[in-house]
Amino acid sequence: MGLSRATRIKLLLAIDIIFFFVELGVGCAVRSLALIADSFHMLNDVVSLIVALYAIKLTAKNATDSRYSYGWHRAEILAALTNGVFLLAICVSIFLEAIQRFATKPEVGNPRLIVIVGAWGLLSNMVGLFLFHEHGHSHSHSTPPNAALTELRDKHEDTVMSRTPIRTSDELQRSRSRTSSSLYGHPAATRAALVQTAEEIAAGPSSEPAIEMRSQVRMPSSPTHRGDHSHSHGHSHGSMNMRGILLHVAGDALTNIGVIATGLIIWLTNWSFKFYFDPMISLVIAIIICASAVPLVRSTSLILLQGVPRHVSLDDVRSAILAVDGVLSVHELHVWQLSESKTVASVHVLASPSHDFMPVAAQIRNALHHHGIHSSTIQPEYNGNGTSSEEGSCLIVCPKDENCNPQENACCPPLIDV
Repeated sequence: MGLSRATRIKLLLAIDIIFFFVELGVGCAVRSLALIADSFHMLNDVVSLIVALYAIKLTAKNATDSRYSYGWHRAEILAALTNGVFLLAICVSIFLEAIQRFATKPEVGNPRLIVIVGAWGLLSNMVGLFLFHEHGHSHSHSTPPNAALTELRDKHEDTVMSRTPIRTSDELQRSRSRTSSSLYGHPAATRAALVQTAEEIAAGPSSEPAIEMRSQVRMPSSPTHRGDHSHSHGHSHGSMNMRGILLHVAGDALTNIGVIATGLIIWLTNWSFKFYFDPMISLVIAIIICASAVPLVRSTSLILLQGVPRHVSLDDVRSAILAVDGVLSVHELHVWQLSESKTVASVHVLASPSHDFMPVAAQIRNALHHHGIHSSTIQPEYNGNGTSSEEGSCLIVCPKDENCNPQENACCPPLIDV
């Protein structure tokens, strides 16, 4: 199709908003809890599309916002967490209402209208797949979960890193030419990518994400060689992400099919218990929504709490850094995820005065690289007396300032004898 990504998102957003209000209005009018539940499931897609559309709008901005030094990496994460919590609240509400309807015989009117609305809702999902499905290059090794946000991240990083002498034009070209998922922009792609963060997809150094190494060392700038690894082995990563997308799409279609089945049973059968199918299908829809919302909340919470990614062993990373020649000790080692596809690390290294630190830093970056960490900040510290590697306190202490409490504010507070 000749439509731009933003146009396709706007089209699907308009369709989903219309069907949200149609399903909600008809569901309330005919007292169908299944239709109301499906309308809130549709609202989940609406929120995801709004986030994607806003991300595209941000990519049009040339200047970065000085208030957000990391750019907008976590805009999608924050929106997904809010969306997930909202969905869980809706699930609880649907569950309680369904239980109440089981206790009192429900009455559902105009089942034919339920079937019609459910069928149109299923058709809208098919339209969404048609709008966003693209046959990308099968040789691509990098499948960002959301092309709009990936483009935004690349643009911010290109702006920031172009001020340093270690960013080459080849790297800029590679970052701009990244291909996207075959369903990029679709709400299911966003949810599947975020859920994948909470799972141990990339266990081990052989499954590194395709992210360029952008490491910053707190030393005077000097020419250094960086071996970027942008050709990662991500076939299994992409296939599992695609499977997650298809599962989410199947879940969307299943809720519509459940609504249609409810309407048909109430419309075409004379069973005395036929009205109980409405709260029964509502519970099924609530379970489907929870199956999507719970992993979404878990994975986004892990990222926002800056937890260590599951595919990274902090002890192994520490051992790898200590194994570098010229490193005496390591402290204040932190590894966290900035987004669902970018892992960040910072570390203080007590370095040997007899070694030039830039080659040491290159080896440290290489060790982090093999653990899937491609963005790092390394702070070197020196002690002329050759402090042993067992000591882990900072050599750079806080200045004497009444407004500074080292116990609370220092990046590595002084050791306390207990």
